[in-house]
Amino acid sequence: MLVRTFISISAVALLLAACTSAPTPGGDTTAFGAAPTGMPGMGDVKMTQSLPAPTFDQPPAVEAEYRLGALDAVAVSVFQVPELSGEFQVGSDGYLSLPLIGNVRATGRTVQEVQREVTAKLKASYLQTPQVTVRVTGFNSQKVVVDGSVAKPGTFAVASGGGTLLQYIAAAGGLPRTADAANVVIFRTVGTQRMMARFDVNDIRYGKMKDPIVYGGDTIVVPKSGIRSAWADVLQALPAASFVANVGGL
Repeated sequence: MLVRTFISISAVALLLAACTSAPTPGGDTTAFGAAPTGMPGMGDVKMTQSLPAPTFDQPPAVEAEYRLGALDAVAVSVFQVPELSGEFQVGSDGYLSLPLIGNVRATGRTVQEVQREVTAKLKASYLQTPQVTVRVTGFNSQKVVVDGSVAKPGTFAVASGGGTLLQYIAAAGGLPRTADAANVVIFRTVGTQRMMARFDVNDIRYGKMKDPIVYGGDTIVVPKSGIRSAWADVLQALPAASFVANVGGL
């Protein structure tokens, strides 16, 4: 699947080379139009220099809308009852195993829904007025794919608070000398729109650009230097992108 995605990226770049950027009402160029139709899996990909966060990851919606999955970690806090508090992981069966009350279904539910069930169970049998809070501490069911010219391509879990482009590149073993660090691309789905943007890793390393947040579901592609020149030419013609949302204070 990753190989097919990378081939599609290169192919669409050839077609996009003739495209012009779309001006905003203020005259600034902010994004290329959608890729030409007819390209398998690429017809709705937009090249952009403003890559917004997925809606479920924008604070405070991360707690309000995020649906838990297997292996996610949550912190359960019961006010003034430390023996019932702690960090717990959603099992592969989709349940949290909690002190006293046993299993609580978590997969597919928000933390608020889990919180309400934990509160109700504690109130029914153990505490008169339990004050329970549940928050996500590890987005382990959410993955980031790092592909292309990195030492160890692979899929990486999203840690609590998210991570940045440089952190995921480091997790993938870093960039070899053959990597085209100036044309690193992030693919992201925002709502129903598939988007892509270019980042210059060297500019980030030297403080010329802020290290962008990477979210679960993103795909990072690092091309090789000196090959697929049409792809590189198209990307180099784009201003380096920047995210418009930050998470976790990063």
